[in-house]
Amino acid sequence: MNKTLGEIKLKFGITPSPYFWGDFQRFVEWCMKVEEMGFDAILIPDHYQFPVPPFYSNELVDAWTTLSYISAKTSRIKLGSLVSPIPRYIPSQLAKLIANVDLLSKGRVIAGFGVGYSPEEFINYSPTHSFDEPKILFEKFKEGVEIILKLWKEDKVTFKGKYYTLNDAVLLPKPLQRPRPPLWIGGVGRQMLEVAAKFFDCWVPPIVPSRITTLHTLQSTEQYEKRVRIIQEYLKRFRRKISDFTFGALLRFASESDVEREAIDIIERYKKAGSQYFVIEFSPNQIKEYMKLTEKFARGVVPSFR
Repeated sequence: MNKTLGEIKLKFGITPSPYFWGDFQRFVEWCMKVEEMGFDAILIPDHYQFPVPPFYSNELVDAWTTLSYISAKTSRIKLGSLVSPIPRYIPSQLAKLIANVDLLSKGRVIAGFGVGYSPEEFINYSPTHSFDEPKILFEKFKEGVEIILKLWKEDKVTFKGKYYTLNDAVLLPKPLQRPRPPLWIGGVGRQMLEVAAKFFDCWVPPIVPSRITTLHTLQSTEQYEKRVRIIQEYLKRFRRKISDFTFGALLRFASESDVEREAIDIIERYKKAGSQYFVIEFSPNQIKEYMKLTEKFARGVVPSFR
């Protein structure tokens, strides 16, 4: 794997901590700065309630309306969610939201999709006001992906699934990107890996390089590389080119010292395991520190992989 992927130029995206939402103007300034620093994408968490380690914060903004606003303040950087839980939405509505942001941003959207895992969010904000068992969530997620792709591609869509029904649904205007915006996914279970290979363009699982803990993470390069190989086998089965698929990783760092001690070594190890794209997240609860860490990473780490 080293020989196959070792020469690929790495790309870096960044995802903002939920603590940012206390000062929205500073957040906008940060987004503009991130573009100037040369990051490839800003990927916003799509949560309405988020009582999950390490953040425990419910001070959150809506991902897609915020991305629409940020698209007017930037010109080059890609914009997306990491990730939007499809079963919390009406899938056709989510397809429309993303298509609209892709138009407003002149084709810069990344559509990050997931299953969802926060009961509070689903009970309070989903159309059914309930949180389903994992099997049902996955089935809704898969049906939702199929609906979204059909709406972006076809003139009229009739769909009769187990959970969703459409009757001559029309979505216009279509997304600006052709054949569609890139799809990203972050699950680590085998079913999610199969769906990733069948429908998606990039896999970005969360991994834990430092003291931060979170749900659904990979904690070793061996675990990561094993799943890379599983996806590659599924890609072959679905007759898709491995070279057209991107293997990524979400890296979380807790402090400046973690970036200084760990970042370059960890990125190098995951690059050797197959990763071509790294989404960076920091956890400090002060915007000043967040800005400082972003600059430190952009100037002290990214140039090592150019």
